[in-house]
Amino acid sequence: MKLDKIRWGVIGAGNVFEYKSGPALSKTSNSELIAVMRTNAAKAEETARRHNAKHWYTDAASLVNDPDVNAVYIASPHYLHPEHVALAARAKKIVLCEKPVGVNTAQAQQAVEICRANNAPLTVAYYRRFWGIVQAMQKFLRDGAVGEVVTARAQLSDLFTGDGERAWLTSMAKSGGDALANSGAHWIDLIRFLLGAVSDVMAYASSKFSGWETDDTTIVQMRMASGALVSFTTTRRTPTVTNEFDILGTKGRLYASPLSEGRLILHRAGREPEMLNYPRVGVMHAELIAELVPHFLRGEPSPLPGEEAVAVWKIMEAAYRSSAEGVRVKVK
Repeated sequence: MKLDKIRWGVIGAGNVFEYKSGPALSKTSNSELIAVMRTNAAKAEETARRHNAKHWYTDAASLVNDPDVNAVYIASPHYLHPEHVALAARAKKIVLCEKPVGVNTAQAQQAVEICRANNAPLTVAYYRRFWGIVQAMQKFLRDGAVGEVVTARAQLSDLFTGDGERAWLTSMAKSGGDALANSGAHWIDLIRFLLGAVSDVMAYASSKFSGWETDDTTIVQMRMASGALVSFTTTRRTPTVTNEFDILGTKGRLYASPLSEGRLILHRAGREPEMLNYPRVGVMHAELIAELVPHFLRGEPSPLPGEEAVAVWKIMEAAYRSSAEGVRVKVK
């Protein structure tokens, strides 16, 4: 059945929804926020009121069965992703799930399979792919602007001191990890998106500076299928915020810093560096939702299917295993 509008219900309308996705769901053309779900009734009602959602719920099953909802955005804690994806899939809704989709590869694969079995499109919210700067970097790389990629370095840092309302974030069983599996997952996806498949990894993961069960700092060294060598460093224990991607090729360099602000330097051999700027159009998810809605309305496959979450989890699991065992691990 062809849809005239994407009508969203949100499971887990908390922090991520509030600051990254909520406005995009309601302000994008042919997209409407219909319902929100939070386990706390007072918070659910207040969130619905502020975002002009018609309905609010305190349980996921009621939201996915709302006949006004034809698409479900899942922003619940990672360990609840499989349950919530399954509910939405069985209700035959379009499914958009926050990264990393579950707490391991098996759970991400489970989400893919339940959606496939119910003919419910599954998308993973790796929204950075659709930022202007990332799209530009991909084009420069495809066009050979910097030649063949030799090496690349990505770095991410911020300060996270814990969240009493979201204690699950520092539980390995409930989050799958933090510096890498939570904040770093986006960057593993970007590395794959821009540079291709990862062949094997060596990694160190530490919780020394936080004492958490999850990693607060992780370094992953990757050998790409192309032969390029890539390093990714992520930490949650410094007040200095960085997010940068530096790619060196046989004919030049692409340097994005900060990636989130769209600042890019393109340095081609024999030319002066070009200072380029690709500002975002709105909240973090704005470009993602703007890309997804027309696909869904046309009944086309997702441009960012759940299989991408599985691929990222395979790399992250290999990195955690490498750190635990002190060995190089092949990504299968």
